[in-house]
Formats: sequence, structure tokens, C-alpha cells
Amino acid sequence: MKDTKPPRETVSSLNYRDTEETPTATAPDLISLSTAALDFLARDGAAAETGGNPDQMTWAATAVGPDGINLDVRCAGPDLPRTIPDETAHPSVIPHERPWLGTYRLTVRAPLVVCYLSWRPGEPLRIMGFSRGDWEESLTALAPQ
Repeated sequence: MKDTKPPRETVSSLNYRDTEETPTATAPDLISLSTAALDFLARDGAAAETGGNPDQMTWAATAVGPDGINLDVRCAGPDLPRTIPDETAHPSVIPHERPWLGTYRLTVRAPLVVCYLSWRPGEPLRIMGFSRGDWEESLTALAPQ
């Protein structure tokens, strides 16, 4: 049987690993979408205790956007924040921080999860999942002006 050699490391894979804990600036589109979601929750959301823990609340609101997209927006945490962090954790650091649990979790479903963000105060944002689409315009239209 022939011996197999491990794949050769490429320059791009080395650069990705060498980022260490360098956060990056959070994309302006992500900031505006999350602000729209948090503003929508502040206006229309209902708060409920999460799992019987009085220190952990979940704000939730559902609506149908102007283009007919069903949106379900939720934010869990000790309070409803006004914004998300300005920095984003580089994806290469996330696997090394397990188990990591954010203080705040913002989720948008349209109807599948299209945006899932998690963060702790004073730390970079973790983008757990994000998918572009028509839901962005629907959410922006539902946010208070």
C-alpha cells in the first residue's frame, strides 16, 4: 500500500491561522440590520423569562414584512441592548474558545435562521450564522424610523 502524505499547507491557510485573536471591524450592513432588529424588538417585542431564570430574558416579536416575508426576531440576555459590538471576532478564534456562550444572542428567522449573532459586553461579536436575502429589506422596513 502506498504511503500518503498530509496535504501541503497553502499560504492562504497559514494566513488564516496566524490571525490569532485579531478582531475585525463589524460590517456596516450587519450593524444596520442588527440595529433595525433591536429597534423592532424595543418597539414591538414582548419580554419573557428564559428557562425560569430572572436574570435572563428573551424579547420576541413576529411580523409580516411589506413583501410578505414572515419574520421572527428574538434577543436573549439580561437586558435589551441598543447596539452590537463594533468589532467582530475572527472566525479562526471561535473553535479555540469552546465552550463559549455569549451574554446576548440575537436571532432573525425568515422563516429559517438567517441571522444569529452572539456577544458579551466588551468583547468582539461572534457571527454564528448569517445569510443575505430579501429578509433584509423586510426587517429594515419594520424598524421604527
